[in-house]
Amino acid sequence: MKRILKSKHFIPICYSLFFISVFVVFFYSSFPEEAVKQRMIYEIGKRTPLTVEIKNVSISPITRITAYGVNLYKDKELFLVVDEWSGSPSLLYLIINKLKVPFEANLYGGGAEGTLFYDLKNNKITKAEGKIENGIDIGKISAIPEVLGGENSLVQGVLNGDFSLEFSSQPKGDINLTINDLMVKGVKIAGGFPLPDFGKMQSSFKSHIEKGVTKVDELKFKGSKIDLTLSGTMPLLWQITKHGTIDLSVSLKADRDVGRTITGLLSAFLATQRDGSLGGKIIGTISRPEIVKQVVNNR
Repeated sequence: MKRILKSKHFIPICYSLFFISVFVVFFYSSFPEEAVKQRMIYEIGKRTPLTVEIKNVSISPITRITAYGVNLYKDKELFLVVDEWSGSPSLLYLIINKLKVPFEANLYGGGAEGTLFYDLKNNKITKAEGKIENGIDIGKISAIPEVLGGENSLVQGVLNGDFSLEFSSQPKGDINLTINDLMVKGVKIAGGFPLPDFGKMQSSFKSHIEKGVTKVDELKFKGSKIDLTLSGTMPLLWQITKHGTIDLSVSLKADRDVGRTITGLLSAFLATQRDGSLGGKIIGTISRPEIVKQVVNNR
C-alpha cells in the first residue's frame, strides 16, 4: 500500500478519477431529460405500429434511463401500460456501432427483464430476449377484451414465461408462456355463440416464429372441466388485432356438463374423434373465426 501511495502516478490518477467523476455527475444532472423522452416517443412511433405517451424520464449515473407511466396505443386504443421501464445501455457495444440495453419493466403487478440489441447504423432493434416473472395479471390488460371481440369479455390469470426474438426481414425466435389460474368468461365465437364457464384452468403456449407468422406448437387450456389443445398458425404476437388471420387445429375434451353445452353448440362444427374428443379447425380472423369440421386420426 505504501508503495502505491509513493508512486509518481498516484496523484495524477487521483486527479483524473476526480475530474471524471465530476464530469459524469454534471453530465447526468444537466442532461435534457425532456429531449430523451421525446426521442423515445419518436423512435417507438417510427419503428413500431404503436404510439406512446410517457409521463416522465429520469437519467442517473451511470447510463441508466428510467421511464415512468408509459402508455402504448394501437389504432388509438390503449394497448399496454408499463408503470416503470429502466434500461442501462452498454457503452462497449458502441465500438461495433451497436447498442446493448439490459432492461427491467414493471407492469400489471408483475415484471419482465431482458436485453434489447439496437443497430445504430440501421436505426432498428435487431434482437430481444428476456423473461416474464413475478406474475403479470392479464386481467388488467384492457386490450384483451377488445381482441376477443367484446368489452363484456373477462379474462383473468397470472402470466409468466420467456422469449428470444430476432427482428430481421423475416423475424424468428421462440416464445413460451404459461398462465396459472386462468378464467375466461363472456367470450363469444362462431358468429356470436357464448362459451360456457370452464372454471379455473392452466394454460401453456409453446411457439416459434418463422416466415412472418407465429407457428403454434401447442396452445393448451386444461382444467377440471375441459382439456383443449390448439396448434397451427396465427399472427406475430406484436401484430395481433381482431382482424388477424388464424389457422388452428382443435382437439377438445370436456366433462359431462360442459360437454353437453359444447356438443349442442358446436356439434355442427366439430367432428367426433376416435377417442371421443371433438376435433376440427379454426380459420378466419380472431374476432370472426370460422370452425371447420374435420376428422383427425387419433394415435
